[in-house]
Amino acid sequence: MDTRHEQYGSLVNGLPFVLHIDLERSGSIRSENSNWHENLELQICTQGSGSVMLDGKRYSFEKDDIVAVNASVLHYTGTETELRYTCLIVSSDFCRYVGLDPTGTFFEPIFRDGDIARLFYELAEIYKSDNTPCRNMRLSKTLLEILIRLSERHTVQIKEKDGDSRRFDTVKAVISYIRENYRQRITVDEIAKEVLYDKYALCRDFKRLTGQTLIENLNNYRCIKALDLLCAGYGVADAASLCGFENPSFFTRTFKRYMGKLPSECKKRK
Repeated sequence: MDTRHEQYGSLVNGLPFVLHIDLERSGSIRSENSNWHENLELQICTQGSGSVMLDGKRYSFEKDDIVAVNASVLHYTGTETELRYTCLIVSSDFCRYVGLDPTGTFFEPIFRDGDIARLFYELAEIYKSDNTPCRNMRLSKTLLEILIRLSERHTVQIKEKDGDSRRFDTVKAVISYIRENYRQRITVDEIAKEVLYDKYALCRDFKRLTGQTLIENLNNYRCIKALDLLCAGYGVADAASLCGFENPSFFTRTFKRYMGKLPSECKKRK
């Protein structure tokens, strides 16, 4: 399965992880569509509440909750109110180097652990400071402590794949197809034919496993790509056309729904 749209194979600034601090989500500020990758991902809720979808199962996500996104798990984090969380994506190479198999070890999907939470916040504070002595070594040490506690306290026995495995593979194939062809006119019939799946079953399974309809996922991703073009200086009409929107009025309404503002406002604030 192609996971090219969400890869973290290389290190950033010599660090064995990617850290996104205090990501904000609301009814009008949404994350990118459901995605997956081969790296271990940890999220900690720092404010508000929301939910996390993990391979089609929804979990409530509240302050101090920690979510473990295991390798290749389809996931999406969002809220209809207000949510703020920090996201840690750990290099698979680093995991293997310290003896943790990132694709063969599985952790509880959601839990609370005061020690890990403390280390999470400590990691973020060190990360934000450029003046900390031995900064990269301290960051790697703190990350290692997180992984040790995670492995000792929250490793679980994974069940054998059930009948949902084909459904997950199909949904991932659809997401890959959308990201490769979003510029073109796409219909549900065409997607179902591409992945060799019954159209009605595909719509039902996609909604159940991602929390979005197939068309919502497509339009959301198109708006994300249109935002990139607007910020790069493209006009509203050009951004709409290049991202598969044939009707400018529909593009404006859809963009407002998913991005929380009008396309013209994004262009002004580029």
